[in-house]
Parts: sequence; structure tokens; C-alpha cells
Amino acid sequence: MEQGSCHCGQTAWEVKLIDKVHILCHCGVCQKLGGGPASLNQIVPKENFKLKKGNLKVYTYYGDSGKAVRCYFCPNCTSHAYHHQEIMGNNIVVRTMLLESARSMPPGAEIFGKARLPWVKEVAQTFDTMPPE
Repeated sequence: MEQGSCHCGQTAWEVKLIDKVHILCHCGVCQKLGGGPASLNQIVPKENFKLKKGNLKVYTYYGDSGKAVRCYFCPNCTSHAYHHQEIMGNNIVVRTMLLESARSMPPGAEIFGKARLPWVKEVAQTFDTMPPE
């Protein structure tokens, strides 16, 4: 289990990753929500995530599918712990850069590469949108 926490320390969690890698997402929503060129994530089953300390607040928006996307974040510092997209069923998108082991994790893939900023170099296998199932 990997240990994670927000910037201010009011929330903490643990998560069982599928692989110990970051998946870089270059989509416009991740760029806007994160304020950077990409977010670092991994898709895992919801039951792999356990909140250990504090509470998370929820922000909801609607994705291109028309279905809800819920962003779970610390109510104090606003660090995003994970997102749940209705379209993904029981899976969630965990923010891997908030894990204690983040610096030792290599990039595993890049998604929404078509939205990568032109000055950002490719660092892993890249998919224009999502990888094929």
C-alpha cells in the first residue's frame, strides 16, 4: 500500500496501485485543474483507496460524455486526492504525485497526448486519447 497526503496534512490516505508508475494526462481539464502541463495519475478500483485521516470535499463537473466527474480534495488546501468519473464505473483516478513514493515512480504512459503542450517532451508511450482496452 502506498501512503498519500495533501499539502497541509489534514487529509491522508493509502492506495494499492496496479503498477508503481505515473500515468501522465495532458487533457485540457487536468491542465486547468492542476495548473500545469499534465497531471500524474493512475486508474485503480475504488476499493484500493482508503481515507485514513480527515475528510474530502467534492467538486462535480460534467465530462464530454455528459456524465458526472467528481473531484475529491482536501477542504483546507484543495489538493486533489482522486477523481471518480461516472463513465468509469467502480474505478477512480488517483493523483500519484501526492504519494510518499512518487519521486521513485517512473512514467508508465501518457494519455491525451494530442493536447500535450508543444514544449513538453514525450517521456513514455503516448496515446492520443485513452489506450485501447
